[in-house]
Amino acid sequence: MHRKQPVVLHGDGTPTRRYLFAGDAADAFDTILHKGTMDQIYNVGSYDEISNLTLCSKLLTYLDIPHETQEELHKWVKHTHDRPFNDHRYAVDGTKLRQLGWDQKTSFSAGMAITVDWYKRFGERWWGDITKVLTPFPTVEGTEVVANEEAVEDIADDMVIDSEDKMTLAKKRKVDEVKA
Repeated sequence: MHRKQPVVLHGDGTPTRRYLFAGDAADAFDTILHKGTMDQIYNVGSYDEISNLTLCSKLLTYLDIPHETQEELHKWVKHTHDRPFNDHRYAVDGTKLRQLGWDQKTSFSAGMAITVDWYKRFGERWWGDITKVLTPFPTVEGTEVVANEEAVEDIADDMVIDSEDKMTLAKKRKVDEVKA
């Protein structure tokens, strides 16, 4: 989106993920290193669970890209077929780690603002040209990343936007299925 290209979602965008700011992840690893017990497994979990479609809307907001209407939203959010065996939800229980004294300090909104700002300022210089990697299903041949020419499409269904905070909630058909 920062490159003025639409984002491509796998599937319909309703799968959810829990996002954690990198600084909080580093703090979690430090806590495990200093307070954890050998041969134990600690999950690093976040409270911030959102759908992939909502993440797109939040990115559009942070990048100051208009997306209040269906036309604007469909201009910036495209779709491709879902990945095989894609889980609908990724969420881990971080209770064991929290018992060591660690907790998430950075909210999703604050972490997103910091991350987007960093990418705006340094992303291109840091990563170089990553255009090939940003395709729906890139592959690696030897040491080269090869862009996949997977078809992307517009989905005709309306994407529901919460009128209060302008965040994309889900596709209309998913909301209608829940109501039925």
